[in-house]
Amino acid sequence: MSDSNSPDRDGKPVAAAVVAAAALFGLLVCNRAEPPPPPTVAIVVPARAASPWADLGLYLKRPLPGGLELNIPERGMEGRLLLFIQDPSSTPNRETWFDFDRLLFDTNATTLRPESHEQLGNIATILKAYPNVAVKLGGYTDSSGPTEYNVKLSQGRADSVKGELVKLGIAADRLAAEGYGEKFPIGDNATEEGRARNRRTAVRVTAK
Repeated sequence: MSDSNSPDRDGKPVAAAVVAAAALFGLLVCNRAEPPPPPTVAIVVPARAASPWADLGLYLKRPLPGGLELNIPERGMEGRLLLFIQDPSSTPNRETWFDFDRLLFDTNATTLRPESHEQLGNIATILKAYPNVAVKLGGYTDSSGPTEYNVKLSQGRADSVKGELVKLGIAADRLAAEGYGEKFPIGDNATEEGRARNRRTAVRVTAK
């Protein structure tokens, strides 16, 4: 018979087992490797396409005679053309030209690109609002290439603009077109920036 004051002989192995389990658990916790960080995912943000136009400001609505309306940039050429037409003191002359600022052609071609349709539509709307106005379209190139080729290219581009305006409802007898080639540069042909400025199409009022 065991003494009631003596320790339980079965308690020693139980306590030892508990201590061993705790030690093993602590060892496993201490030696557990940290989980690897999540893989880095590169987020590719596509570059914003560069606008072919200069900063022409906010678009503004402009009422016109006959219930017509324009939605044009505040610094676009349409506004300057309108001021000339509406100003009774401005008389048609050979020196006052308005350069298109949203007109593009395919390279070395007379084909108008889709980006040009907005501005051509605005010019047609202006001419419809002022039926007495007649205009001349001028085509220009830089000095690269043979002179004869440049004249032919600029004439073809001026004719293309005229043809589009006719398609938009403007009578052909209100429109003239001439290609000037590399004549009348407005930029330095020795620089790319200057050559880009010289490759242009312009319009001037011949009657109002």
